[in-house]
Amino acid sequence: MVESLHSANFLLALETEKSTLRAFIEILKKEENALIQGIIEEIDHLASDKSHLVERLLKLDEHRNEHFYNQGLPPGRNCVSTWLKQQYPNQPEIQIAWNELLELARIAQKFNQSNGLVISAYLQHNQQAFAALQCATGNISLYNPKGQAYFSAQT
Repeated sequence: MVESLHSANFLLALETEKSTLRAFIEILKKEENALIQGIIEEIDHLASDKSHLVERLLKLDEHRNEHFYNQGLPPGRNCVSTWLKQQYPNQPEIQIAWNELLELARIAQKFNQSNGLVISAYLQHNQQAFAALQCATGNISLYNPKGQAYFSAQT
């Protein structure tokens, strides 16, 4: 009975983590779409939601790792599947939930990396455009020490 309750709580924790990861992936998909369409306001809004979900995922991950540690499982994911089979031999739904969690994490990682590459490309483009504008205008001071706009003449 105690093992059943223990496994039910663990399965519930995995399901909660999976649900949160799914929400995170949806945010990443929306972010990808906003990046493609160049909708900066949407990206700003999504960044806040994304940040909250990352915080939640970190707490869930910490809780799960604490559970593993308390069960004597060494850190790292390499031995988790084997440990789960040994710990819960008559409950394949736990192994299935774990595998689904790992797959969702891989999907989230791919979206996050892809979005990061797009953001880096935008940043590089903007930096190049800014550098080109600086070169085109020469070495111009835009504000004097009093904060007033002025342009220095090239001699």
